Amino acid sequence: MNYVESPWSEAAAWVEAIGAIAAVIGSGWVAARDSRAARGREERAEAAAERREARGVLAAKTAALNLAILAATQIHDLHVRLVDNAWRGRVTRVSASRALLATERMLTAFPLQTLTEASAMVEFSRFPASLATAAEVYANLEMAVRAAEETDRDRLFDASNDQMARLDLATRRQLGALATALGLDLTAFSDLAPAPVLATVEASTSADPTPA
Repeated sequence: MNYVESPWSEAAAWVEAIGAIAAVIGSGWVAARDSRAARGREERAEAAAERREARGVLAAKTAALNLAILAATQIHDLHVRLVDNAWRGRVTRVSASRALLATERMLTAFPLQTLTEASAMVEFSRFPASLATAAEVYANLEMAVRAAEETDRDRLFDASNDQMARLDLATRRQLGALATALGLDLTAFSDLAPAPVLATVEASTSADPTPA
């Protein structure tokens, strides 16, 4: 006797087949959704890490420029003081060279590698040397003034003033070059230092080295 499937059994088989196909499609959709979600989480985590790194680099650049502004400001201020007769009388009692050396130590302790770019590292590394030069000029001046006769002191101050004028101008140029290497705008730091210190490279090049 031949067995003939009823319409109901055929329908049940079709339903079962469709259900199996739907299950396969559904599992694939769930897997794709989970994969997209995982990829999205990874991308968000990567973007957050990049933002943190960018903030860290910007913070390091800002700190480096702030230190350089401090150094340039000290050198400029001491240059200006050399033409002040009232301050000249105090040079043997107030050692400016010590303050310069303290700032130099701060700059030499700065982690250069956080600036990431070689050009910025090179420009920043010039400032400790500038401070050391200024400290040497003042240390020599302090010793010479103590040993000199009163009538010879003006000549010593004038000679040191000439040295500080050149160093002041060179340091301002270096400051502009550092800001350029760091990709920062010096005008945004105008509240940290006198205007002559924040002059751009072009303005410094044409500036009169005699302090205003």
